[in-house]
Amino acid sequence: MITVGMSAEKVLSVKEEDTAKAWGSGTLPVLATPKMILLVEETAMEAVATELPEGDTTVGTLVDVKHVSASPVGSEVRCRVEVVEVDRARIRFSVSVTDAFGDVGTGVHERFVVHSEKFMAKAQAKLQ
Repeated sequence: MITVGMSAEKVLSVKEEDTAKAWGSGTLPVLATPKMILLVEETAMEAVATELPEGDTTVGTLVDVKHVSASPVGSEVRCRVEVVEVDRARIRFSVSVTDAFGDVGTGVHERFVVHSEKFMAKAQAKLQ
């Protein structure tokens, strides 16, 4: 059962392949915003994965995270998410991404619990 207060953390050591320059979201060798968002989604997904029934997963539906500080190659960033609301299938997380100097990203992320087969059938139907 997914409950308010559940949390998870994940750490990323920023490498060249994680930079805005590598991701095409900028020209500088600092943590790319899309890579930070991927870290947020991975951390949130892992926070609740063990509580899902067989055949279910979560899908990201909302990301509202400000990228407030640059993290250069070689720095370590820590993503922490915490479940702050559960409304039927919707899960809302608070998000905090930090490095040794403070905030890197802050905001909220939402995921929905879906049944994998039904979800994919609906997605595949778009091809027909």
